[in-house]
Amino acid sequence: MNQPRSAWREPMVWMLVGLPIASVAIGFALLFAAVRPGREDMDTAIHVTRVGKLLVAARPNAAAVDIRTAGLVLRTKGDMIEAVPMDGDFPRGGKLTLKLSVADASVPPRTYELSPSELGWRGVGGLDARHDWTVELAPESAAWLLHGHWARDARSIRLMP
Repeated sequence: MNQPRSAWREPMVWMLVGLPIASVAIGFALLFAAVRPGREDMDTAIHVTRVGKLLVAARPNAAAVDIRTAGLVLRTKGDMIEAVPMDGDFPRGGKLTLKLSVADASVPPRTYELSPSELGWRGVGGLDARHDWTVELAPESAAWLLHGHWARDARSIRLMP
């Protein structure tokens, strides 16, 4: 009459075996959910291409802008900063945002808005020629993004992938 119960009928066995198995399964489910891109991730993804010191970033769902075949010249002219396309195929229209920063924390970063002009884009501003600047240039639509390096004492730089 005193027959031993099966081990699977004991609650302690389920606690010692079932809980670790359940936690591993939940862990894999969370890992799958974290790695798998959702619809929100697809809209904000940026693909970056590096060519020398120049980084070109493009959003895959943006309008068909092939920035890889075009280039820009950024130059200072008095108290003006100009962005002039080197190619007639460069996407035109809208304003550009130019962000300049220095590795030295004592120099605050600068942001300029460049408006369309007859040659390209133009904005009011200047650079301190004593510093090397990190350049970030993007349109309002953020369809593309150019990164570059503006060396000290340089009057212009060429941003070309």
